[in-house]
Amino acid sequence: MPRRILEILPPAVAWVALTSPIWAAIVAPDIFGYFLVAFSAYWLWRSIEFTVGLVLGMGRLARAQRRNWAQAGAALHGFSRLHHLVIIPTYKESEELLAETLECLAQQTIGLERIAVVLAFEQRDESAPIRAAALTERFAWRFGEWLVTQHPDLPGEVKGKSSNLAWAARRVEEELMGSDRLDPKHLVVTVCDADSRLDRQYLAALGHSILSHPDGRLHIYQPAILFYANHGRLPLLIRAVSSVFSLYSLARLAATHRLVPQSTYSLTWWVARRVRFWDVDVVPEDSHMFFKVWLHLGRRVRARAIHLPVYADAAEGATTFGTVVSTYQQIRRWAWGVSDIPYLALQGLRARHIPWHIRVARVWWYVEEHLVWPSHWFLLTLGGLVPPLLNPGYARTALAISQTAAVSMLLGLCLPSLVLAILGDILLRWWSDDETNLWKLVSGLAGFLVLPLTGLTMVALPALDAHTRLLFGRSLAYQVTEKFSAADADARGSESYVRAAETPVA
Repeated sequence: MPRRILEILPPAVAWVALTSPIWAAIVAPDIFGYFLVAFSAYWLWRSIEFTVGLVLGMGRLARAQRRNWAQAGAALHGFSRLHHLVIIPTYKESEELLAETLECLAQQTIGLERIAVVLAFEQRDESAPIRAAALTERFAWRFGEWLVTQHPDLPGEVKGKSSNLAWAARRVEEELMGSDRLDPKHLVVTVCDADSRLDRQYLAALGHSILSHPDGRLHIYQPAILFYANHGRLPLLIRAVSSVFSLYSLARLAATHRLVPQSTYSLTWWVARRVRFWDVDVVPEDSHMFFKVWLHLGRRVRARAIHLPVYADAAEGATTFGTVVSTYQQIRRWAWGVSDIPYLALQGLRARHIPWHIRVARVWWYVEEHLVWPSHWFLLTLGGLVPPLLNPGYARTALAISQTAAVSMLLGLCLPSLVLAILGDILLRWWSDDETNLWKLVSGLAGFLVLPLTGLTMVALPALDAHTRLLFGRSLAYQVTEKFSAADADARGSESYVRAAETPVA
């Protein structure tokens, strides 16, 4: 019962907040006016925080890419003993897409004999053995260890990344650890999506970060995920969405006290083994794994930033409509992280080894993120438009006029953040090798002109969809994930779907 209450509460609060421009304008217009001023001030603070994080992130990204991390790591005791286990869970992604990811991995600046690769296929993927054999022939000889796993559909599991990772980790433990081919004391695990192109210095920088901090082996590491790998193929309507999430991914690395890993991340094998690997009954495996480790091992566990890029594909379909649908579904899946709030809150109550104020802060930061996500567009856009239409009498009062002026001033102060974000997007796309054509760089900015529309359809509504499903006891379960390489896109149109089926919450 407490878990179900905690599942209902965040979506209910989000719905109350986003509908407040309608009901509060009639019931308590003066109180709503003050609330809107306060929320605008909060949004200004978040804009400043985003801008500072973006500027810091871009500077650190540039410095990190210039530094020779292999040379810096060689000066640290134990650097040469570190081995890296890279697990790539995949379901129906093409051979060429996986080959692009593996080729980036083969360009790492550390010795490839220190890299073990696990291609984690799903048994229900009938063509997986063919792709596995082809990729094994092309790449297995280049790495120190190579393992292909086939995850069966097991009772009680959610079909998806988390259960696949758990299966792959157990196969590694049985087949590579048992034969002493890998030393668990000096092993680091990196989880990659099928389209994650690691920077060539990522593993070297990761090893350096682990060894240069007293608690480095307890931390979980997050690179900057930049969705620019297929940016030039995206419809104009979606490009700004891809850019915004890329900019946010970089900016959030500055606030490590509230950072939660996403998509591609790294941790030591000892930590993963200590918490018995990934849970098999969750969808948002990245945030859930971080909270699981933090709750088990205590306050010394931190999410730490690796300021190197991982270039990934934004969701893409064979048609413009297909891309819109795919983007919506992907963002809805990200927003399904709201389902981790009950786990974090309830397990946090039991984690007495962590000071109470740290537990409260961690829960609050995560709840805040997921409450603002579905509601901010409605408050910022409709909050100033709807109340005067519903309550014109109050809109003409001196108090309402002063409140409106305060909101306009506060939101106007957010505009420099938007300008800096646009400039940052140009620079990041220029730094990526995907777009160096000046016309493409400039024309990509046109997507920001429709940001109010895409902010509703591709940011707020997918999150609201996820919240509403949780509110009514529905869940998201992986069904199909298809991704294609650039070569595939040229030949047949790229399609990247993350579909979800409605299933009752247990």
